[in-house]
Amino acid sequence: MEFQVLGPVQASVGNRRIELGDRKQRLVLAVLLLEPNQLVPLARLVDLLWRESPPTTARRVVQSHVSRLRSALAAGSGDVTMVRRGMGYAVECDPERIDAYRFRSLLDQARNSDDAHDRVRLLRQALGLWRGPALADAATHEVRDELCRGLDEARMAAVEERFDAELELGRDSQLVDELTDLAARYPHRQKLTFHLMLALYRAGRSGEALRVYASTHRRLDAELGLQPSAGLRQLQIAILRGDPA
Repeated sequence: MEFQVLGPVQASVGNRRIELGDRKQRLVLAVLLLEPNQLVPLARLVDLLWRESPPTTARRVVQSHVSRLRSALAAGSGDVTMVRRGMGYAVECDPERIDAYRFRSLLDQARNSDDAHDRVRLLRQALGLWRGPALADAATHEVRDELCRGLDEARMAAVEERFDAELELGRDSQLVDELTDLAARYPHRQKLTFHLMLALYRAGRSGEALRVYASTHRRLDAELGLQPSAGLRQLQIAILRGDPA
């Protein structure tokens, strides 16, 4: 059985999708999958499902969700179990069955590699596991932010590290369109702006690179009261001087 939480919450055996129930029931499973083989207190599940206003039957409802999930998982595969320990629950399984775990494992492998081609391959594989926002169909925005902030940041770090490796391989002009789109979508991530400026400069488009710097400078000042990072400022100076990049 395989589990996906990097997007809509899903479980499957081969090509067969396992029915996981309604949104709250999928959220219960997702919370347990984010901490495989670890006890998640019942009180925490209640809090995540209802926040400040749980019904008087909240604990019983969670227990019902767990019971139905346990039956669904048992019907799908015998090597994944949902267990109760004291006043909490856990999913016991090989973490490699969970896409979030595989994502972090691939990211670690990429970071431990000295070969840029290998890093690009591993990072593309890791990023390919994402099918949308994590827990997309199970959690509210508030709960998703609480549970997935670290995963979201790791995803963006993987994107930036992939561009580091691609630029190391000299794929400058090939990256400009993709970087232009991402820098516009994430205007406060200065590493993406750095990558875009560097790719433009290496592609012989220094004027465009300097315009990217100027617009970033204005935006950071107007929206956050910040100056560009030291790396961006140094790259701007290098472009103005015509230094090799």
